[in-house]
Amino acid sequence: MTANVPLVFFYHRLNCYSFNALAGAIDSDPALADTDISLATTGDAVLARASDAVKRHGKAIVALSLMTSQMEEMRQLIGKLRTGCGSKAVILAGGPHATACPEEVREAGADVVFRGEAELSFPAVLRDISDGREIQGVQSSADTVCLDSFLSISPKRGMFGPIEITRGCAFACSYCQTSRIFGVKLRHRGIDSIVRQAAVLRSGNRKVVRLLSPNAFSYGSPDGRQLNLQAIRDLLAALRKAVTGKARILFAHFPSEARPEHIIPETLDLLKEFADNDEIVIGAQSGSRRMLEACHRAHSVEQVLAAVSLARKYGYKVIIDFIYGLPGENEADMLESVKVMEEVVRMGARIHPHIFAPLPQTPFANEKPGSISPALMDIMERFKTSRGIYYAKSQR
Repeated sequence: MTANVPLVFFYHRLNCYSFNALAGAIDSDPALADTDISLATTGDAVLARASDAVKRHGKAIVALSLMTSQMEEMRQLIGKLRTGCGSKAVILAGGPHATACPEEVREAGADVVFRGEAELSFPAVLRDISDGREIQGVQSSADTVCLDSFLSISPKRGMFGPIEITRGCAFACSYCQTSRIFGVKLRHRGIDSIVRQAAVLRSGNRKVVRLLSPNAFSYGSPDGRQLNLQAIRDLLAALRKAVTGKARILFAHFPSEARPEHIIPETLDLLKEFADNDEIVIGAQSGSRRMLEACHRAHSVEQVLAAVSLARKYGYKVIIDFIYGLPGENEADMLESVKVMEEVVRMGARIHPHIFAPLPQTPFANEKPGSISPALMDIMERFKTSRGIYYAKSQR
């Protein structure tokens, strides 16, 4: 059935990397290789393509991936799908919020909810639908995914994006779901697999090769904390050889920020030798020592300042992530953080602001969403005037 009935991906800019990986998993399954995947970038397009599939084939398969911030939007979309297509729309849902709150997503109307990584479970459900077998409400993969068994992209479908090199994060910061979804034990994709995907990107005339990791310089590390400089060198050297000078290699930049303690001469030397980005993104999250400890960031304010200073000496533009309104943050914490922001802006860095949002599964899950005080808003405006603030554009 899936070979004839279009599978509609809600290919939203916030979720497209996940769908690239799912398409890569589908491509690796001979039974599903001819699956017709339709990419809909808006909710209206999802509705239109699902309705068309029902008219032509009597059934539609719709896949949604959702973050917590998207839950209400997805709830409304599911309701519209049910109104327009009824039970003829088979709705599959995954992503961070579905992983943390599967029953909420089920109650919203999804037929199947995937918890965690789905390279194994998603194709299995498609096969069940194709064979007419009953599908279960919540799916969790019993086996950990071997990254080398799947691609991060789907060349045959033109679904390109960053190449995932590492999955998992050792730090389990209090506000972040990554370690809860993928674990604190890191899995690294092999260099041969990464290079093959980079070569595919290059052969498709893609001019940028981005690397995806929760922590850029963790590649090859056994524990995610200690650097494996030889592994990083081997990876970047192999990539440079594969794509030559015809494609730009971006590392320690979107979508893979660097930890401040990993910005050292050895890592910057590797970037200078093999990569092409002139900008580095560093995660600080706060300038308050107390808040860094509460978040379990495992780095110091001094390491943030040292990282900015060193990166600037190497000639890099620097973007620093900060989170405002963290749980328990008081006026003294805010003032301490502002001083650090002013110092890094003075060094030539820019601030990338985020407002705290509680995420399920995390220690901060039950905290109130953050807010920005009028005083802090005035400071942000001052940074904006001096071009010391950075607002990210939509990126794929």
